[in-house]
Amino acid sequence: MLSSRLMLERTVHLAMAMAFACIVVFSAPTLVRAQGEQMLMDAVPSSSDSTEVTEAPFVDARLANPRAAMEHFLRSVNDVARGDRSRIDDAVACLDLSNVPAAIRAERGPDLAVKLKEVIDRTRYVVLEEIPADPNASPYVFLRQAEGEIVIARSGDGAWRFTRRTIDSVPSLLDSLEDRKRVEGAVAAPIGISPGLWLQSKVPSTLRTERLWLEDWQWIGLFVLILVGLTLDKIVAGFLYSTLQRFFRHYKVEMAERIIRNGLRPVGLLVMALVWMLGLRYLALPDQLYAILLIATKLVAVAAALWAAYRITDVVTEFLLKRAGETESKLDDVLVPMFRRAIKVFLAVIGIVFLADSLDINITAFLAGLGLGGLALALAAKDTVENLFGSLTVLIDRPFNIGDWVKIDNQEGTVTEVGFRSTRIRTFYDSEITVPNATLINTAVDNMGARRYRRWSTKLGVQYDTSPERIEAFCEGIREIIRQHPYTRKDYFHVYVNEFNASSLDILLYVFWEAPDWTVELQERHRLFLDILRLAHRLGVEFAFPTRTVHLSQNPPAPEEFQSPELPSPEDVAASIELGRTEGREIGSK
Repeated sequence: MLSSRLMLERTVHLAMAMAFACIVVFSAPTLVRAQGEQMLMDAVPSSSDSTEVTEAPFVDARLANPRAAMEHFLRSVNDVARGDRSRIDDAVACLDLSNVPAAIRAERGPDLAVKLKEVIDRTRYVVLEEIPADPNASPYVFLRQAEGEIVIARSGDGAWRFTRRTIDSVPSLLDSLEDRKRVEGAVAAPIGISPGLWLQSKVPSTLRTERLWLEDWQWIGLFVLILVGLTLDKIVAGFLYSTLQRFFRHYKVEMAERIIRNGLRPVGLLVMALVWMLGLRYLALPDQLYAILLIATKLVAVAAALWAAYRITDVVTEFLLKRAGETESKLDDVLVPMFRRAIKVFLAVIGIVFLADSLDINITAFLAGLGLGGLALALAAKDTVENLFGSLTVLIDRPFNIGDWVKIDNQEGTVTEVGFRSTRIRTFYDSEITVPNATLINTAVDNMGARRYRRWSTKLGVQYDTSPERIEAFCEGIREIIRQHPYTRKDYFHVYVNEFNASSLDILLYVFWEAPDWTVELQERHRLFLDILRLAHRLGVEFAFPTRTVHLSQNPPAPEEFQSPELPSPEDVAASIELGRTEGREIGSK
C-alpha cells in the first residue's frame, strides 16, 4: 500500500499532466476561432498594406522603401546563415509581428525570419533592381498564391516591412514549398535559430497527418515532453536529497528528513516546468496555442522557483541555526532569523517582477506611479524605518541576545526572536510580547541575562534571648558556608548583625551568585538556605517570629539590686568564632 505522502505526490504529478493536456485540447477551439477571425480580417484591406499613411518624422534608412527593406532583410538573415547570429534582431525588425501574441513575440520572431528566408530561397532569385525604391510606392508583392503571399508594405510608423498577412502565411507557404530545392547559392540558416523547423524537417512524412488541430508528431512530442518532465522531477529530487544527506553528515548536523524533502519538492517541479518551456520550442505549435502553453509553463516555473527558493532558504537557515547553536557568540543567533526574513522578502519582490514579466504586464509604469505617491509612502513608512533602525541598533550595540532575560518598558521576559520590525519576548507566565524595535532606540533596556553576578540580600531574624557568643558563632559559620559554596562570590559578601527589630535581632545576609541562569540561582539559594538551617540547629540558634512579651511587676527592684552583666572573656569569644567556623566548614563541604 502506498504511503499518503507518495500518493499525494503522484496525485500532484497526475493533476499537472492532466492540466497540461487539457490546456492543449481546450485551447484548440480558441486557436480555430482566432484563425477564423484572422481570415475575416484578411478579407478586409489591412491598414498595414495601405500606402495612405502619414509619414513619420524619422524612418530608419534601411526600412525607408521596399527595396531597402528587402535588401536589409536578406543581408541580415544571410549573415545569420553564415554564423553571425547577432544579426537576427536586424532581420526580425523587418517583420510586422503585430499579429503574433506579445508573450511569444521574442521567441517567434527569429523562427519566422528563418522560415521566411526558406520560403524566399525556395521561390526564386531576388533581383533588387526590380523592387521599387520609392517611399510612396504601392505595396510590393514578391509572391502571391493560394497558400499565402509575401508582400512588403508601409507600416503605421512609416517603415516598410513584410506585412502581417505575410507573417501569417509563412508556415503554409513553407509547407507548400517543402519539396522544392533552394535556389543555387542560397545558404541554409543554422539549426539553432529555429528548433521547430529543424525538428519538423527530421519528422517522417507518415507522422505529418493532422489530427485534432495538430500533426501526429506534435501530439507525440507533447506526450514525450510531459513524460520527460515527470521523470526528471523524480531524478533531480532524489539526487539532491542524497547529496544534501551526505553534506549534513559531513558537517555532523542532524536535519529532519521532513525539512529536506519539503525543501526539494518544488525543485523537481521547477525542473519539470523548465523542460516543458524548452521542449515547446521544438514542436512548431501554432502561435495561439504556443502562447497559451508558454504562459502556463512560465507561471508554473515562476511559482515553483519562488516556492523552491522559500524552501531552500528554510533548509539553509535551519542548518545555520544548528551551527550557530554550537558557537559561543549570540550574534549569529540573531542574524540567522533576520537573514531568513530578508531573503524571503527579496524573493517575493523578485517573484512579483518575474510574474508580471510572464504575463506581459508593464511593471515599469507601475513603479513610475509609485513616484507620484512618494510623499505619502514615506509618511506611511515612517514607523517601518524607525523599526528598521531599531533592529540595526540591536545588531550594532547588542544590548541583548537571544535567550537573555530583559526588562523593557515594564515588560519582562526572555528574548526569543529579533526581527526587522519587532522583538519577541516570552514572559514568565508564558505569553508572548511583541516590542517594536523603534522603542529600543529611546528606552532603557535592563539586561538581566548579562549580569556577571546575581545579588541576594535578606535578613535572618534570631530571638532576643540568643547569647552574643552564639550569634557570633552563627555569623562566622554562615561566612564559612559561603566560602565553601561553589556558586557564591568569595571576594565580596557580608554577614553581620544589622538591626534591632521589634521582635528579633536581624542579621544581614548579603551575597552574590555566579549562576548562569535563574534556575541555577534558585537551586543554589535553596541549598544555602538548608545549610544555614542545619548550622542554626547545631548551634542552638532559634529564629524569631513576631511576638510580644508583657512583664508585670508590683515592686520594682531597688537600684542597688541591679548587677552589672558579666562580659565574656576574649577566650570565650575566640572559642565561639572557632566553633562557628568548624560547624560552617563541615556543613558547607557536604
